[in-house]
This record gives sequence, structure tokens and C-alpha cells, in this order.
Amino acid sequence: MRNTINDIIKSHFMKNIVTYAITILSFTIGISTGAFTVNALSNTQSKELYSYLQEFLYIMGTQDSINAVELLKLSVFNHLKFIIIFWVLGITVIGIPVILIIIGIKGFTIGFTVGFLIRYLDFKGVLFTILGILPQSLIVIPCYILVAVICINFSLSIARSRTKTKYRRDDVRTQFFSYSTFVLLSFFVLVVGSIIEAYITPVFIKLLAETLI
Repeated sequence: MRNTINDIIKSHFMKNIVTYAITILSFTIGISTGAFTVNALSNTQSKELYSYLQEFLYIMGTQDSINAVELLKLSVFNHLKFIIIFWVLGITVIGIPVILIIIGIKGFTIGFTVGFLIRYLDFKGVLFTILGILPQSLIVIPCYILVAVICINFSLSIARSRTKTKYRRDDVRTQFFSYSTFVLLSFFVLVVGSIIEAYITPVFIKLLAETLI
């Protein structure tokens, strides 16, 4: 059973290696752009952002408790929003570049955040990244990349069905059901990331914040 699953995963990756490469490249470009943008900030912008960071750390360090339920709701809603957008883009022929742009924006956000933390908090910024961003990202980022690849593939299959007769004979309804089911299952995986973000990550952030204020 385990070998069968491994074979399926390996086969899927090999068949879509180009799509994965393009998607990961878009994400990497986003991260690099975000990190370099930190260095391009003016002194005024840097001071304002650092002020917001200090305020955030002060709030996290002085609060007696964190509303994990609200954090969970917000995180789940954000993931649901992006999953729906990906799903809709996947059933359109012109959705591929938009999907890659969204993945790039995700990378930009992470790159900018990590770059800013490390630049202004030095080693503590590295700890903040490891404990405050990495745990949920280990689940969220691969899941987003996987969903992006699946959506791009489905979008390509729609494009092919309009140009090749043999694709018109396929059971489109079955393909659409499989596509939608996978996207839905991916959302539940993202919920696991949301749980980590809401109940585990804040504990580490609070401990770090208490040492920084």
C-alpha cells in the first residue's frame, strides 16, 4: 500500500515536473522580490513599519491570553478565499497566469516579512521566523503549490478539449468532480495549518515578544 502511494506521488510529480518548476520559480521570484524590497524602503517607511512591529510585539507580550478561536476563523477564511479563487481560475482557460501571479504574491509576502524581521531584529528575527512563520508554512506553502499545479493542469485540460476531438470524448463531469474533490481536500489540509497558526504559533510568538519588549 505504501509503495503504491509512493509510486502515485512519484508518477504525479514526474508528469508535472515542468509545471512544478514554473510554479516554484514564481514563488521563489516572489520571495526574492519581497526580500529585496525591504532594502528599498525609505527611512520613513522603515520607521513606520518598525513602529508597527514594536506595537505588535508589545501587545503580544503583555496580553494575558490570545483569542485563538478568532485567529483560527480568520486564517481559515483567508485560506478558503484563496482556495475558491484557485478553483475558479482552474476552470477558466485564462486562469494560469493569474494563479502564478497569486503564488508570486504569496512568496513576496513571506520574503518581505522574513527580510524585515531579520533586518531589524537580527538573530531574534531568525528565531521569530523559525517559531512564528515556519511551523504553519511547512504545511501551507507546499499545499498552495500543489493546488496551483492541479488547477493549472485542469485549466490546460480545458484548453486542450477545445482543440482536440479526443479530449471532447472524455468524461468531463468525472474530471471536474475529481478536480473539485482534490481542491476541497486541500482546503482541509490548510485547516491543519490554520490550527497550528492559531493555537501553537502564538505561544512561541508570545514568548519571543516578552523578551523583545
